[in-house]
Amino acid sequence: MTTRARPSTEAGSALAWCRDRLLVPGHPLSVTLPYAEPGQRDRILALSALVGEIAAVPGEVSEPEVARRKLEWWRSALVAREAHPAIRAWIASGADADLPAARLTTLIDAVAREIQPPRFEQTAELEHHAQAVAGPAALLEAALVDGGDRIDRRGEPGRRLQAMAGAAYRLRLVRDVVLDARRDRWLVPLELQAEYRITRHEIAAGEGGYRLDALVRHLAADAVTELDRNATAIEAPSAWRHRHLLLKFHLDRALGRTLLRRPARVARERVPSVGPFAAMSTWRRARQLRHAARHPRP
Repeated sequence: MTTRARPSTEAGSALAWCRDRLLVPGHPLSVTLPYAEPGQRDRILALSALVGEIAAVPGEVSEPEVARRKLEWWRSALVAREAHPAIRAWIASGADADLPAARLTTLIDAVAREIQPPRFEQTAELEHHAQAVAGPAALLEAALVDGGDRIDRRGEPGRRLQAMAGAAYRLRLVRDVVLDARRDRWLVPLELQAEYRITRHEIAAGEGGYRLDALVRHLAADAVTELDRNATAIEAPSAWRHRHLLLKFHLDRALGRTLLRRPARVARERVPSVGPFAAMSTWRRARQLRHAARHPRP
């Protein structure tokens, strides 16, 4: 009897570990997860925990080779179903039935791009990098919601969701541009440095001034426009089915609007992803998505 009860106990413990880490005030998932289908919530929670653990690797260590070894550990640990709480939660939620370990290699490959990100000359290069890094996690959640069916990043809605994930990544990048500059992490394209006559050293030293404000507005405006354009293009039934992803991107859009209104904040603080009106704004957006799905335009 004890042996039979153990898997259930371990499953509950692993999912509780995810909840304790992610469903906390200030974390976007605490706002968006209640709008997911009830049967999908534990699966999305477990995926989010895995994404968070793997995505944190490049920032946890300063040596690139050590980061690569840690990512390789994750690659083998997923296949071997190691006793990491995020992996146990992934299995306990049933997500591994639709998305086995082999499907998660795209996530690990994407995170590997962050170990030593290149310097970019053109903005288009940054946009491509952002989609390559952030897109796989979005496509995995989309596939999870669709029961494991492959979501083609070149088709609909995969292409739109990947583009939105890239735009959201760029908003977080511009939010952290000062902090990253001080850590010698610099992804601002050379063409924008020239246009706004600004360098990493100036931003790191807090000397950007109005030029930094202009750069922040430029990057934030482009990303918000990308989010809006792709959100509008997703058909209403598909948007409702993937509403959790779209609500996450809605919070990113709110971050972008904050950066547009007060760009100088990035020099003083790390602007939170979840603002004081996030819960109400997310509720309204969820209602819009539901209404559009129930009353599609002819």
